[in-house]
Amino acid sequence: MDGYVEVFAASDITFAYLMKANLENAGIPVQITNENLQGAYCLDGMVPCVLVPETNIKQAKQIIGEIQRSSQNSQDDDSIG
Repeated sequence: MDGYVEVFAASDITFAYLMKANLENAGIPVQITNENLQGAYCLDGMVPCVLVPETNIKQAKQIIGEIQRSSQNSQDDDSIG
């Protein structure tokens, strides 16, 4: 995984794959580390992580930020009603 850097540490594998799909749809190559830890006792730092090539860091973080903001806005809307 030379040249790949972590841009997102997921709470579980589902979120890692959600980010992977969105980044790949934007044309960014993605790798996931620690994906086989689902259901295992997780040690510090042993969570599924999304990695992208160094050249795509800025774009990937922008996309992830948009997804997180959208998710937060959706949760806020759900709590209003």
